[in-house]
Amino acid sequence: MNRIKDRLKKLIEPLAASLFPLEWKRYNELRFWKNYLKTRGRFSNTHYVYFYTTHFGLETSDYCGKVILDIGCGPMGSLEWASMAAWRIGLDPLAGEYLKLGAAQHQMEYMKAPSENIPLGTGECQVVLAFNSLDHVDDIFTTIMEIKRITQPGGIFLLLVEVNHPPTSCEPINLSPKFLLEAFQPEFACETIRLYQPVFPDRIYESIKADMQLPHPQDSAEHGYLSARFRRLAAQ
Repeated sequence: MNRIKDRLKKLIEPLAASLFPLEWKRYNELRFWKNYLKTRGRFSNTHYVYFYTTHFGLETSDYCGKVILDIGCGPMGSLEWASMAAWRIGLDPLAGEYLKLGAAQHQMEYMKAPSENIPLGTGECQVVLAFNSLDHVDDIFTTIMEIKRITQPGGIFLLLVEVNHPPTSCEPINLSPKFLLEAFQPEFACETIRLYQPVFPDRIYESIKADMQLPHPQDSAEHGYLSARFRRLAAQ
């Protein structure tokens, strides 16, 4: 019986990924989080504050009174720590499902919407973030245009993302540091950029904390985890 199931799975999965790529991606992303919760029993978010602050040379006071948007937030409560913010929003097309998994208990707002159509006003956010999510989006060009639109001049965009990797069903976009730097110009200036060796495969936060940095991150073709801080420039 198990062999039959395995054979059917091998037949059905490629077909589903080919015929319904968006639905298949959403299905697998939700399955990942359900399995995570089943295995670990709860969502933990204590690690986020380090990456929002110390890693990028920021203090919690830098978020005081700000509107913060986390793109592709997942269900872990990534902004629970930011009680000093005026509004802390987690954006995700699966936000409704995450609330059912327990995210409704988190001290932040979950907004169900894709990154290609963010339901916020132009320049409404002072801080925008995409942690381990930008290679998951449906349309990278439209997503970047939306990030440019919603970030207030003088505001910041913080990015952590896997680069130079083969596409998968959940991470269909292969990004490179060079592409990202060029795509965010001229509206954004890159203030810091680092590339980290994937010491722990599929574990971006642990790998970044291991601090095995790769040289020449701006134009590197090596597989790794990119960290970049951008500043939104005033309109010319």
